[in-house]
Amino acid sequence: YVQSLPGVSTNSENTGGLHVQGSETSHNLILLSDVPVYGPAHLLGFFSMFNQDHFPNVGFSLSDKSSFLGGRLSLDPSDTIPTGAGGTATVGLISGQGTVTFPLSDRSALTMSVRRSFINTFYRGLLSFEGNPIRFGFTDANATFLYKPDANNTLDINLFYGLDKGFCNYGDYGISMDADWGNTLTSARWRHRGHGISMSTSVFMSRSHVNAHLVQEAAEGVMPSHIHHYGAKFQLVLPHALQMDFEASYFDIEPQSPMIMTNISADPEHEQALLGTAAVQRRFTLGDLDITPSLLFTGYTEKSSGKAYFNPDPSLELSYDMYNRGSLTLEGGRKHQYLNQTGMTDCGLPVEFWFAAGPHNDAQEALYASLSYDLLFGGGRYSLSLQTYGKHLENQVEYTGFLFDLLTHPYDLDRNITVCSGYNYGASVMLSRQSGRLTGWLGYSFGRSLRQGDGVRFPKLFPSSHERMHEFNAVANWKNGRWDFGASFVLAQGQPYTPANCMYLISNCVIVDYGEYNSIRLNPYMRLDLSATCNFNRKGRLDHGINLSVYNATCHYNEVLQYLNYDPDAGTFCYSKAHFMVPVIPSISYFCRF
Repeated sequence: YVQSLPGVSTNSENTGGLHVQGSETSHNLILLSDVPVYGPAHLLGFFSMFNQDHFPNVGFSLSDKSSFLGGRLSLDPSDTIPTGAGGTATVGLISGQGTVTFPLSDRSALTMSVRRSFINTFYRGLLSFEGNPIRFGFTDANATFLYKPDANNTLDINLFYGLDKGFCNYGDYGISMDADWGNTLTSARWRHRGHGISMSTSVFMSRSHVNAHLVQEAAEGVMPSHIHHYGAKFQLVLPHALQMDFEASYFDIEPQSPMIMTNISADPEHEQALLGTAAVQRRFTLGDLDITPSLLFTGYTEKSSGKAYFNPDPSLELSYDMYNRGSLTLEGGRKHQYLNQTGMTDCGLPVEFWFAAGPHNDAQEALYASLSYDLLFGGGRYSLSLQTYGKHLENQVEYTGFLFDLLTHPYDLDRNITVCSGYNYGASVMLSRQSGRLTGWLGYSFGRSLRQGDGVRFPKLFPSSHERMHEFNAVANWKNGRWDFGASFVLAQGQPYTPANCMYLISNCVIVDYGEYNSIRLNPYMRLDLSATCNFNRKGRLDHGINLSVYNATCHYNEVLQYLNYDPDAGTFCYSKAHFMVPVIPSISYFCRF
């Protein structure tokens, strides 16, 4: 749902995560039970980030008043104590999942979930690239303990574990990679409501790791990295719409540190950082106008570089209700972000990593403004949304190194990244039907995400690696008795990439000479997904049915990348187009709720 909204770039087979208003995926704050999760997208953006049956409460906004520059996606488990045991289960050709909830007493409950992919089992023969095998799978599990001693207090303890594993082999060049990457999260949160106030206190640990192993005939190496986040939060909401938030965090980070089993190695880098934030906001109402000023104070220090930053970040939101003529919202402010993520792709591959502000770049900064108009009409059945936005960015990071370079050159992170300024601007429109047998929406987004380098290697503005100037989305759902039909269509401009001028094979090592950075685009991206769900007759407490779905029903060959390939017959290199490994993916699944 979120991926097809205007202002959010739709995932394709070579992108993972969410790009909100032209920002990086790392600019978004993703929360599980109010705890940040780092790099949760699965390989190729094909699977949903989390088990939606375990987290039925989902919130999304295009901006957030925190120390992140992008949007906010929050997921929470149910806070209701069930009267009896219940759950859901789904088993299909691509993946399966199960969730069960049962009361421990009249004041406590336990919810557990597990999910696993089956794509290697049923599509094994189709998972290949240029005739070379690709393997991928993931498993994740969740557990939530809920305790409500009375109507005003709630305690929840949450556990999350996710692990992805992948393998790819490109035999023509003797290159292979296997890797595992994933997340671990634990948290405890207490919430209180009563007497016109609400409070929330939580402590948490959030860990993300990558272990990648790369082999080329003449060289072999590993690329470990991790980010560990330990923190505590407190929120207080008082009468008169006054809200205060406090957070203290400790980060332990290992950026990508390739260790090559030859004389080419990098000394492992270790970063430790502290971040403290304090925020206050208050909403004032003047007739039909709501005014919400807010101020975020951040203090940050990183041990190895000795750098420290103290920043006050103000913001202001004005919302004007014109009743049956809609509402206008104007928002603007300044933000700083102290964590960076970069790498050679943004598709969830284990060559992306986090690093802290200080050793390699200063804190990221954004000056932003947005204007939106929302209208309900047709008795509330239809809605129209218009939005325009602009951001000026400083200290943005573009990874300008390449995978093969890790095996052939001494590694230096500063040599492989470019710190640059940038501009994001665009506009979007969405028309939706919200009730009736037929629901859905049409949306169009225009957006630029431009970066300016040091003026030497990058003498002019260039598009960021995730930029899509034009994107059209159409989503439709139709209910007809026991059947539910769905369709989702996206048409978008291709993403930019860096062309290779030439390629050499020297002592079985690949040496590549690249052209102007992000100067060429892939062909336009188009995909139509279809689904049909049949709900069987209810049997007691059991609701069940089957779902039929087709991913990329038109079999459109979307390009993942273009690359230089060697033609042994002609003895020359030529450009080849790499497409998603399977042009169309039909699937069937059985689901039940009890």
